[in-house]
Amino acid sequence: MKNSTLERLVQDYFEGKIEESKMYESIQDYPLEEVKKCFLDSMEVEYLLSKKYLKVDRESAFKDFLEQIALDSVQHQEPKRRIRAYWKFAAIFIGIVGLGLGLILMSRSNKGHEIITIANEEVNLQLGNGKLEIIKETGSGNILDAEGNVIAVQTGDKIKYVPASQSKELVYNELNVPYGKKFELELADGTIVYVNSGSVLRYPTSFATSNNRQVSLKGEAFFKVAEDRDHPFIVNLGSINVQVLGTEFNVSAYDEDLETSTVLVSGSVELSDSLSEEKQQTNVQLVPGERGTWNREQKNFKMDKVDTSIYTSWVQGKLIFRDTPFKQIRQQLERRYNVTIINSDTALDDNTFSSNFEEETIEEILEILDRTYGIEYSIKDNQIIIK
Repeated sequence: MKNSTLERLVQDYFEGKIEESKMYESIQDYPLEEVKKCFLDSMEVEYLLSKKYLKVDRESAFKDFLEQIALDSVQHQEPKRRIRAYWKFAAIFIGIVGLGLGLILMSRSNKGHEIITIANEEVNLQLGNGKLEIIKETGSGNILDAEGNVIAVQTGDKIKYVPASQSKELVYNELNVPYGKKFELELADGTIVYVNSGSVLRYPTSFATSNNRQVSLKGEAFFKVAEDRDHPFIVNLGSINVQVLGTEFNVSAYDEDLETSTVLVSGSVELSDSLSEEKQQTNVQLVPGERGTWNREQKNFKMDKVDTSIYTSWVQGKLIFRDTPFKQIRQQLERRYNVTIINSDTALDDNTFSSNFEEETIEEILEILDRTYGIEYSIKDNQIIIK
């Protein structure tokens, strides 16, 4: 009975009767192997009926199915509309069920690509006295101020600052996290910050009791702000400020991005245009589950409801894409893996994709994108070139 319910559930998804979020929620009660089999069977039926096949090996059918995706994506001039009919099956298979058989099949397409050599750059910390500390993820030790006092302790990929009772003069440190890395900080007030790759966070080693708690960020970070109603916590993102009392939120403000976004997980935040003289007209408040986006060209905010786990998944080492433009996907891959991706197919940048990645190497992800979505690539001079 339970198996027939799962089959109906999968079929309803394929027919567009239920949304992806509902599908994710509903399959949690079923064993992984049962879900895999049901998806494979349904995918075969959909594909084989369209091809008028009668009997074929399951593994061959799925491999043929993936190859047909790549073929159709090349042959048609409007890939965004055509491919989605096929893509939703492969995307849900990989995104929900996991790589499993799909990755095994895809890995069989060995095209003899060059090996990508990824530079291992280190996190560095600029101290208030001008000294530059190289932070090795396997290292540990004390971090000292100009007078030799211990202000923080490093343990692996985390630095915890020592709480200070009072601070008359603010002394700033600056953490620079290169592409391919991420890092965790615990500030002197107890606020925890997860800093993503390609990001720079500037913050005081301790907070003055008479002032707001203020830090500045270029890039992306997730904040768990320690509550202090007498001292609001402000994140300066250049053109906008994010002000909170105690909450959890993600901010993304890379220089190369047109938009700066704030996604609120819990609590409340207020966004304001830091460059405007009429701030009352540019303030917006978010509630949990909302995203506030600032457009740098139009100089305005917009708000929408989002699944916050998509925007915070990087903290757990995951990458989740849901109807994400390829341009954003390749930018995130460049930051995550410290690689260069050159896209020769400019029309592809506007196409949207859905996938989940966690422990895959960049080579595995490229192969998945190729085999599943027909995105062909080559590697030359340590650069990934999308054909």
